[in-house]
Amino acid sequence: MNDKQIIRWLGMICILAGIARIGMTPTSMIWGTDSPQELTFGFIACILMSVGTIVTYLVQARETGVTGFVATLAIIIANIVTTAMVWTPFVMGAGAPMPEGIVVDISRAVMMVGLMGGSLVFAILSFKARVFPRWVPALLVLMLLNLFLPIADNQFFAAFWGLAYVGMGYCIWAGKLNSPAARQAGSVTA
Repeated sequence: MNDKQIIRWLGMICILAGIARIGMTPTSMIWGTDSPQELTFGFIACILMSVGTIVTYLVQARETGVTGFVATLAIIIANIVTTAMVWTPFVMGAGAPMPEGIVVDISRAVMMVGLMGGSLVFAILSFKARVFPRWVPALLVLMLLNLFLPIADNQFFAAFWGLAYVGMGYCIWAGKLNSPAARQAGSVTA
């Protein structure tokens, strides 16, 4: 497998991660927030996002530079921390209270700063880089704006987050990128 095929398959991982993240919204509406069904989708999405997010930087590395790498790394670290936090209810048992303390507080801070800050910077850099179609960074911004909607438990946040990943993954997998180097990386057939 060469570099172009790896990039393309990492794009597919982004698509799968997005679909898993989108699955959190209907499961939280049906079975409730933090239900085992919702957390299962979230856990799968976190693992896939932790692996696949790097490709969103690789296809536009030249255009986004070190700042793009730092933003992507912040998103990856936030996903890894989120994976640990989502795993906790499985270990503790359904209905058990979430652990408290300094480690949990630091984990939440890392998760929020990494995800929100990293996604905002990544969206701005992606918009300026023009590698992804304009609607991809717009989906990332919609994801962040969704946090301010007066909806209980921000149930639609996961859907917008997943949609952004499906969009990025699709563009990479299908070779719908605007940069010559990125188009070449995404245009390899399996």
